[in-house]
Amino acid sequence: MKKITKIEYQKNNKDRLNVYLDDSYAFSVDMDVMIKYSLAKNKVLEDDFISQVLKAEEEVKAYSYAVGLLSRFPKSEKQLRDKMTEKGYDDDFIDSAISRLKEHRYLDDERYTDMVINSRLNTSKEGKLKIRESLYSKGIDREIINEKLGNISAEDELERACALGGKKLSSINEDDTRKKMVKLSNYLVNKGFEYGTVRKAVSRLMEKGLDELGEFDD
Repeated sequence: MKKITKIEYQKNNKDRLNVYLDDSYAFSVDMDVMIKYSLAKNKVLEDDFISQVLKAEEEVKAYSYAVGLLSRFPKSEKQLRDKMTEKGYDDDFIDSAISRLKEHRYLDDERYTDMVINSRLNTSKEGKLKIRESLYSKGIDREIINEKLGNISAEDELERACALGGKKLSSINEDDTRKKMVKLSNYLVNKGFEYGTVRKAVSRLMEKGLDELGEFDD
């Protein structure tokens, strides 16, 4: 058993306190942990109780680390879990942190999916296949991906393919029409558009002719 002989605020963080046991520094804790376990000067602590306090402190650290990551840039649940695992936090603390974050909607894969899709559509203007691949790699559930991508109409997908293809076509230095179509098709496929969409886009663009491609520019 050990007695708390001193508790002091940390100089650079008033939400954290240093705890001294038997006149020697023992550990630091978050203010919430101190309140939860009623830590105070002259309180006598058993070893098991100290272990509980330290475990609670580690849980707070894990949660704070997760919040810090999300405050810098949104992440999927899988991305956050991977980062916390790399940092060395126990699975129990990771599960606890993620549960709290989801409860407060700081971590929401559906909202994150919307953000990724909007960014890809408006910035990269990629096709649904490439967006789907990106979301899979981030650990998003298949049902969420299918639901969100299902909101993109075939016409919107075609218009985006035409916009990208129109810009690309003007830079293809190829006199042979067939070779030009092949290069354009490959470009759109690599951008993640489905074959049917690519075929329609290429057909539309080739019919319009280079002198009319300006309407596809942003």
